[in-house]
Amino acid sequence: METKKVTPSPCDLTVTAAQEFRRRTLLKAGVAAGTLAAAGPLSAPFVRAQGREVDVYVWNDYITEAMTDAFTEATGVRVNLSVYGTNNEVLNVLRASQGSGYDIVAPSVTTLQAWYDAGDLLQPIDESRVAVDHIVPSIWDRSLELGATRRGQRYAVPFNWGTEGIAFDSTQRDYAPGSTSWSDVWADQNMDLVTVRPRSALTVMGVMLDGTGEMMDEAHRDEEVARRVLDQALEFAIAHKGWIRQFWKDTPAIQNAFLQNGALVGICWDGPSLNLWRETDGRIKYLSPNEGALTWLDTLAIPSGAAHVDEAYEFINFITRPEMGAAHANHSGYNSAAQGASEYLTDDLKEKFNYAYNDGALIDNLYWWKPEPQWFQQLRQEYIERYEAA
Repeated sequence: METKKVTPSPCDLTVTAAQEFRRRTLLKAGVAAGTLAAAGPLSAPFVRAQGREVDVYVWNDYITEAMTDAFTEATGVRVNLSVYGTNNEVLNVLRASQGSGYDIVAPSVTTLQAWYDAGDLLQPIDESRVAVDHIVPSIWDRSLELGATRRGQRYAVPFNWGTEGIAFDSTQRDYAPGSTSWSDVWADQNMDLVTVRPRSALTVMGVMLDGTGEMMDEAHRDEEVARRVLDQALEFAIAHKGWIRQFWKDTPAIQNAFLQNGALVGICWDGPSLNLWRETDGRIKYLSPNEGALTWLDTLAIPSGAAHVDEAYEFINFITRPEMGAAHANHSGYNSAAQGASEYLTDDLKEKFNYAYNDGALIDNLYWWKPEPQWFQQLRQEYIERYEAA
């Protein structure tokens, strides 16, 4: 009987290499100490941790079994992993439970204002218990202005960042980094061939019609401006509704749009797009438009009713190690906020990153999602529903 060979994923390979490196390092340390007695203390944390667990609730393509197994091997803490597909989904679950049921969640930083407005759903982060040096300093600082703090206290630790740019079938479209615009998505040749997330499409249209993004920035602070910008975006969106092959709202829907429903172009997250690139042997590619891709930052936060707070901090500090950050990036296609993660990335992912951002030339143009007060989220939802129903 022939045994089928299973090819390890890039994430599995990264984690395995990191585990082997750690074993070799510990072995060398024991030898250097001149005693095998080191084996006792090394195993002690696992013995003390018997029966401990942590309940993690994150996006559906963020954490792999290889990553949770590595955490359990290192700490003895069992991971109970649950997944979701949208920010609203996790927020509604925590609202219903009044902040209980999970020890770790992963909200996008710009949505945290809605969490604050909903009550005490999250607990402040004790920075003395966080390995701050694990996080890229500029991202740690940037998270503050994007919404990670409330009343002078931090509520979230940066985990990863990513973009929404242009995914396309490279056998049908000749888009290239440095010479492609948002407006190319809405060219006549793409009628009935485009997939978008309604929320992102309206933002892209607002930025595109403005030309600078300054009015969209102001729209997050002033309701009158917001209505004016969204009115213009909605007018364009309805006029180009015939371009839409499929709306998407999560990773599986992006994959379905290109692999099953015949979409050729989309405004899509980078992670699923880069994985489609890999799965289709380069047929589907991804790039940032010249105006700058929409850019988000996701975080790790501890709900107010967390039952395993010690384990939650252990998980945060472990999953933000450079090798774990790279394991996440190699699996998901998103970018880790872990300092030094780039050293563990696969050559394949590095090559795709350089293509998507024109060898880094388009990084400075990135358009970061802005903190969203509740009134803005509610207003935008009205326009989304009008767009979908048009």
